[in-house]
Amino acid sequence: MSNPYEIPNPSPQSPGLISEVAAPAIALMVISALAVVVGILGLMGDAFLLLSGAVEQLEEMNDGPVSKYQSITVRILWGIALVLASAYIFYGALQMKQLTGYTAARTAAMISVIPCLGPCCFLGIPFGIWALVVLAKPEVRDGFR
Repeated sequence: MSNPYEIPNPSPQSPGLISEVAAPAIALMVISALAVVVGILGLMGDAFLLLSGAVEQLEEMNDGPVSKYQSITVRILWGIALVLASAYIFYGALQMKQLTGYTAARTAAMISVIPCLGPCCFLGIPFGIWALVVLAKPEVRDGFR
């Protein structure tokens, strides 16, 4: 009788399966890491503009009824959403590369194909599609622990 609390041994993955998921996973990791770094730098710049009062010295950002402070605040909120989405894509791509989290990997690939939300806007779309195609293969899906 086996111990019900014992962690089951994961099934060994073939080297071919690991190499099949590695390329799209690494591509998504590189693009999302770049997006996180650029996003954080942008957030720091926007926060500086907002907190230092330098917003008042900017040229007119828009001609509409929205104030400069509201524009910067919306940019900061959107920047936070982009950084969080890119960080999740990195996490899902890491799960894909390690063949440990199929749902996280598939969700990350889906998020990366959403324009203006995925990493580096349109640069994440082809890598996300590539990851989705690889993840849709039955042998890849069965290879995840």
